[in-house]
Amino acid sequence: MFNLTEDERKVILFLIVMALIGIGANFFIKRYSHIKALAFFSQDIGKVDLNKADKELLMSVSGIGPKLAQRIIDYRKQNFGFKDKEELRNIKGISESKYTQIKDAFIVN
Repeated sequence: MFNLTEDERKVILFLIVMALIGIGANFFIKRYSHIKALAFFSQDIGKVDLNKADKELLMSVSGIGPKLAQRIIDYRKQNFGFKDKEELRNIKGISESKYTQIKDAFIVN
């Protein structure tokens, strides 16, 4: 019925494979598009919220002991919460090097 050369068969096979890959990719994108949204939020998982953490949770961060944890809580109460984690620099006992050490452990919500 069809007298195709070997090269023509290869081209047709290639086009069919590419079409199937495209259909599969389209299905995957539509089916799992919500994963992109989850990946955006997952970067904050495991970080301590400065506006919600109690003393024990603050002390779980390497470099923060009981006195510094209490100062963070006192600062939070006096200033009606943290607006940005850079406010940690205003707390006695948090030097620039200490801030650099601990800043990635926190978020502010």
